Amino acid sequence: MSPTPVEFDPDFIAEHSASDQQIYLAETKSKEPMASVLANNPEIYFVPPQRKSDWGKWEFKPGAYYDTTIGSKHSHWRDVDLPQPSRDIHQLRRDLLRWGYCKVADALSAEQIATMRERVLQQAEGERLAGIAQRTPSGQNINCCVNKGRCFELFIEQHPSIAQGGPLVEQLVTEALGPGWICTSLIAAISLRGGVPQALHQDQSNALDSRSPMTVNVLTPITDVDETTGGTLLIPGSHTVLSEAVREGKPVGKLPPAINLDAKAGTMVITDGRLLHGTGINHTDQPRIVMLNGMQKSWMRQQENWMLSVRSEVLERASAKLLHRMGYQATTGTQTNEGHGFGAQGLVDEVAGALVAFRLAADRGEYERVGELSSESSDQELNAAFTLRDVVGTARQGGVSAPVGIGNKGIR
Repeated sequence: MSPTPVEFDPDFIAEHSASDQQIYLAETKSKEPMASVLANNPEIYFVPPQRKSDWGKWEFKPGAYYDTTIGSKHSHWRDVDLPQPSRDIHQLRRDLLRWGYCKVADALSAEQIATMRERVLQQAEGERLAGIAQRTPSGQNINCCVNKGRCFELFIEQHPSIAQGGPLVEQLVTEALGPGWICTSLIAAISLRGGVPQALHQDQSNALDSRSPMTVNVLTPITDVDETTGGTLLIPGSHTVLSEAVREGKPVGKLPPAINLDAKAGTMVITDGRLLHGTGINHTDQPRIVMLNGMQKSWMRQQENWMLSVRSEVLERASAKLLHRMGYQATTGTQTNEGHGFGAQGLVDEVAGALVAFRLAADRGEYERVGELSSESSDQELNAAFTLRDVVGTARQGGVSAPVGIGNKGIR
């Protein structure tokens, strides 16, 4: 056996990889924009209690970012034309561009609000009784809501039967992210009295230096939110301030003060993923409920691992649109399964990239993966009931090419 070339030795590589020799080091190690945000805006720095026994005992600091009010009452913002609830798509576009958020008025009807609220409260109590509730510093989260009620399945689709303003919201999200976007998660966030505020943050890191958002979050209050109930804290316009600073290689300077989001239950608030925001403080005895429905570019890794977490019965009845939202449609560059999906475009109901059959086969204990094969393999090994064979056969019968192997954008 010939010796391994010295250039492949880890010690040799380390010797020739000093910091000043590495490529893109500044970009990959940068902590901007948050480093300068915190340095120049120390009042927005908050460390929540580390022990659950301390939740509810944290020290309230007057003058901190969370000691604030809604825009119309804030001395800095009350004379500024901040977003107001609207169904005018042109106004909503202007608000989203300028301020990083817009408010879609009456996106849920009174009946739809009642349906969502009842299901959230019942699920929250059930998870507490089962001893599996996810307690957060602000209250309680209900995760992977798609498994926990038919209304949530429809909500991910923005179906008009549960969100009458869904078509308008979808149009704006598509304009922000481009076609083919998917859902990263659906969480019911419940804030309770005694909970702590959340540190201001971005859902999308500005290190990506995008000129348009790569993520969008739709916040839907199921209870009224304001400065008393824990309305989301946000800094209007911060999405552009932070983006421009990173793009120009400059530190973020002094930011304007945060406000509490005020919105009636049933308003759908579309937020740019680069907007600085965080959970507010609920000063009341009633739970504050906000549905967090994140959307993103299809090539980004999702928050919820839908491939593993979704119940079989949900997948079996899921619409093509819901499957697409959860990432069960591969593209040439993302989510392919044993090669199935190369050549696909990630379209709704596109059999060339449909992945749900693999998951359902695994649930039945029938997923047969392709393993080691060769010219010496037996007929039995070559003719095994590979799930890939069945999926590709189904795709071809549907009249759509489903190439298997390395595509023109695959390994070179």
